[in-house]
Formats: sequence, C-alpha cells, structure tokens
Amino acid sequence: MKLSVKIQKDRDKCMRNLQWNIYTYRHRRAFAYCVNKLIHDPVLKEEMQKRAEVHDMDKMLMYLFLDQHTAQLLHVQRQPHHLENSLPRSYEDLVETVIDYECAPYTKQDKPLNAYDFVLKLHDMRLLDEETMNSLISIMKELHIDHSGTVSEDTEGLAYITGLGEVTEEMILEEILVYLHDHPDNELEWVLDQAHSGIRL
Repeated sequence: MKLSVKIQKDRDKCMRNLQWNIYTYRHRRAFAYCVNKLIHDPVLKEEMQKRAEVHDMDKMLMYLFLDQHTAQLLHVQRQPHHLENSLPRSYEDLVETVIDYECAPYTKQDKPLNAYDFVLKLHDMRLLDEETMNSLISIMKELHIDHSGTVSEDTEGLAYITGLGEVTEEMILEEILVYLHDHPDNELEWVLDQAHSGIRL
C-alpha cells in the first residue's frame, strides 16, 4: 500500500506526532541553512548538502507510525551523527554532528547552546570523552565556530527561520513524499515493520 493511501486511511493516527514533525521540519531547514553558511570547501559542502536532504527524515517517517519516545530512541540508535551509540563514525558523520549542534538553537528553545558550548557541557558532564571532544573542536576550528556564542548574533539566520512561517500538515506530508520518491533506499519498510511489531521503547 502506498504511503499516501495509508496516511489518508488512518490520518488521525499518522498525525498524532504532528507537532514533533513540525519541530523536525523546522530543524531540517536550520540544518541546511548552517551547512550552506558554514561550509566553504566545495567537496565537503556537496557531501553535507546531500546529508541535509536526508537529515532526520527517518525520524519524520517514524513519527507517522510510532510514539515520539520510541521514534526518537530508534533514531539515535541508528544514526552515526548521534554520539550516544557505538556505531563507527566517519569525519563527515562528525561534521554532521557539529552542524546538528550548531543549528539547534535556531529552532529549539530547549537547546539554546551553540556547538562549542554544548560540546564543552557534554564533556564537563562526562558524556563525551576527550578524544571525541577534541575531534569535534577541530572541526569547529575548520568551520570558524570554535567559540562561545548565541543564535541571536545571526540576524540573517533568524530572519530566515522566522520567514518559514507556519508549518502545516500538508507541508509535512509533501516533505515525506518527496523524500520517499527521491530516495528509494528509504527506511519506510523498516519503519512499518517496527510499527507492526508493536515496538515501544
């Protein structure tokens, strides 16, 4: 059954996490903005723009069929840009981590720290080892963001995010359907398997 038909048949259930998909939609826009603003090396920029297209889309799919808590935990377990798991990580994964941290304050009021301050906080809390902290700070130096700061300093970025306006259910569904069309190796079948299994974490 096509996803669009499945959603139409069970729209209320699929949209139970609408507010979390709105939250992620806006975060994805902030992530893409920071990629374009901060990365100047053309090869790395191309790679990170490709990652921006798919960043957190597995989570948006899971939000359609799983409870928010389970979707978030499964996402963190499966994505190498999340340092909480033990997956192998490339340099590009760590760049994605840094951009993820740096863009968070643009749309997430509960996460006001920039990448530099957040990494130091994680290290102080003993949630980040010295080697990983140094690798992340090295990337921040390359991107010229190895310092404390607040999102309020970037008026252009804040204007862009504010200019997104209201994010609607239709915008969310279009985002998901475009992703499924453009990325045939997507996680939909896996997500549906998890939903059918009744998984709850």
